[in-house]
Formats: sequence, C-alpha cells, structure tokens
Amino acid sequence: MKYESNCTIDQIAEMLQQAASVLITTHLKPDGDALGSLVAMGAALERMGKTVQRWVMPPVPDNLSLLRDDVALTEIGEAGPPADAGEPDRIVVLDTGSWSQLEPLCGYLEPRYDRIIVIDHHLRGDDLSALRYVDSTAAACCEIAAALIDQLPVEPDALIRRALFVGLASDTGWFRFSNTTAQTHELAARLLRAGVDHAELYAQLEQGERPEKLRLLIRALDSLQLCNGGKAAVMTLRSSDFADTGAMPEETERFVDVPQAVRDVRVVALVTEQDDGPVRLSLRSKPGPGAINVSQLAQQFGGGGHARAAGAKVDGTLETVRERVIAALAALSMD
Repeated sequence: MKYESNCTIDQIAEMLQQAASVLITTHLKPDGDALGSLVAMGAALERMGKTVQRWVMPPVPDNLSLLRDDVALTEIGEAGPPADAGEPDRIVVLDTGSWSQLEPLCGYLEPRYDRIIVIDHHLRGDDLSALRYVDSTAAACCEIAAALIDQLPVEPDALIRRALFVGLASDTGWFRFSNTTAQTHELAARLLRAGVDHAELYAQLEQGERPEKLRLLIRALDSLQLCNGGKAAVMTLRSSDFADTGAMPEETERFVDVPQAVRDVRVVALVTEQDDGPVRLSLRSKPGPGAINVSQLAQQFGGGGHARAAGAKVDGTLETVRERVIAALAALSMD
C-alpha cells in the first residue's frame, strides 16, 4: 500500500459535519503535536454540537498539563478501550497511521476500518483506515488540523488556538527545525494575532522540567560516543539510569537534539532500554547538502518517521541494538 491521501480536507470536513458522534485518538505517549491536534479537533467538534470522545494512551508528559487539564480525556491502558465505548459514527486517528503506535486499540479499530479517518504528516504508515489524508510537507499534524477546522462551521476559540500553537511549536522545536515552512510561520502569526501568548506557552512547555530530567540528561551525555569520523553521535540510556535518577521515560524528550550542537555531528541516535518492552531508538539529522534521511535509517530497524526525525522499537538487548546502530551509522556515507 502506498501511504498517501485518498480523500481531501473538504471531504473529511463534510463527513464530520454529518456525524453525530466522533471518537478522536492519537499515538501512544502523545507529544505536543499529537495532543494539540486531538484537543483542537475535539473542541471544534464539540462546539458544533457533536458528541466527542478523546482517547489517549499514557503517559502524557507533565508539561502538557496545560492542554490535558482543559478537556476530558479517557486514558486507554493495556486492557484496551472501556466497555461502554459505544459505536461512534466516525473515528479520527491523528498524527499516526501505524498499527505499532496504536497497540492497545488495535482490537477495537480493526473491525471499524470503514469508519476510520487517518490524518497524518509522516512518511510511512499502514492500511488501518478507509480514508486517509497524509501531507508529509506539513511541519506538524496541527497544520492539517487547522486547515480542517477552517472548513468547519466554527470559529476557533482560545483553547483551539492554544492547542494548535502548542502542536506547531512542539514539532518544529519552536520553529528551529528544517520542517518549518512559510506556511508554519503564517499559521503561527495568525494564532498570535488572535491572542496566543507564546512567551507564556514557552515557559509552561520548556521551563518547567523536574531536576530528575537534568540528572538523566547528564547520564545520556556521559554515554555519548562519536563514530563515523565524528559525524555521528550515539547516546545510551539504561533502565538503571531511570531508576538512579528518578526520571521518567517520557522525560527523554529533546535529548536526541542536544549533540547536534557539535559542529561536525550530522546524525544522532539515542538508544533507550525499557523495562516493559523493546529497546527504543530515536534518530535526528541536520539539514543541508547531503543530509541523512533518518526515516530510511529507521526502516532498517522496523521503524520510520520523517527525513530529519525518526525512530523505531527494536527487539533485543540494549547492547545488541546499540552495536547494530553504531554499525549502521558507521556505514553511512557522509563525505
């Protein structure tokens, strides 16, 4: 299956207007873009009089409490959806089209294929829905969500605007990453003109970390190893690092970006051991001539993502996976 759109934003808007009830969900361990898209879409549909369910699969990072605490979220654990979930007219899956990122919901979603609409901006995905809108040029899923909300008979309120801005800022590293486009800035400017306080959001999202996260970052940086002539960097986090520092798995957010401060480093890998699952691999690369497509690199490990940011979940011991990653990075041509 070619992972591409098979419907338009206008068609999705029409379907949602005709629906009386809508279930919205997103990928495991939602980030700012995933939660921002979910909150914005849910609020818009509720303002239209729709019955809306919002399902998230925790953990939700503490810094996203500014969105999490504003709406009613149903947390889905390993046991799957609640027994009284009902039968929504439409199911919208945001910011992913991958079964591996929806594992607790697979049993619920599979028989409802015809009702599912995927809205995504990633390069790869699975055949999990009858309808898909995929725009890999969008910096964030919130860009697509904003375009969709524009086609609905609703005026975005403060909650919708804040949620969209959080998504934009999160997935672009506050407009630093190469996925940022003129369209991204135009949407951000529109939200700012409408009253979004970007300084307040930055303080809440980026300046409210726990000391435990800094202790974990020290461990990650202490593990840093350069390879491929210093053009690639690998960091490793063991489960004992989390136990020793008191940090949580979701607090590794942005760690993989830090080694890119080194002039010669062009690609970074963070290999993280998890107590309850496979080893997690996060990949980042710098833009520019000859930039490494880390989505292709992630595919070697059964994952995917964007050209500059990708990841995978890899079976095996931490040491085995780490050596495989180092070998893959060493084999890259980065002349």
